[in-house]
Amino acid sequence: MNETMNQNKYFIYTGNAYPHKNLEKLIEAILLMNGKLKIVSARSIFINRLETLIKEKKAQKNIEIVGFVDDNNLKFLYKNSVAFVFPTLAEGFGLPPMEAINAGTLAAVSNIPVLKEVYEESVFYFDPISVGSIKTSLENILKISEEERKNQIAKSQEFLKKYSWLKMAKATLKIYESSI
Repeated sequence: MNETMNQNKYFIYTGNAYPHKNLEKLIEAILLMNGKLKIVSARSIFINRLETLIKEKKAQKNIEIVGFVDDNNLKFLYKNSVAFVFPTLAEGFGLPPMEAINAGTLAAVSNIPVLKEVYEESVFYFDPISVGSIKTSLENILKISEEERKNQIAKSQEFLKKYSWLKMAKATLKIYESSI
């Protein structure tokens, strides 16, 4: 996407800014497509490093570090984003995309094995090592119609119903009861 992305459209990342979260590659992809990215993350040395990188790349008009936000504002940011982006190189399970999908947005995530196992076909995938792959995935999301977008969000939300804190608690309780 060579033209400037609509000023109101932005992608969002939430979570910590540890190196394995791969935010540098995401920033590169956003800059290549002249897009917008909001990073929601509490202050840390890693956020300080990202701020330095953003200044070095003169990317302040494209990348906004929002800092910490409460749950209501976070839900608003998710719902009004183009998509949540999760460029991580390693995860144990990967809860943030679930939170974003439940709030009403699409998710684009790394094609690492754990995320493919958890999310199956409910998200958009990209190679987290390749800036071009990240960029292409995000551009493809921008190209879908509003109707397709709504359908994909509904489909993803329905898929995620298979994961439930209540189901997990009941299953855990059964395990405990069976061992007594």
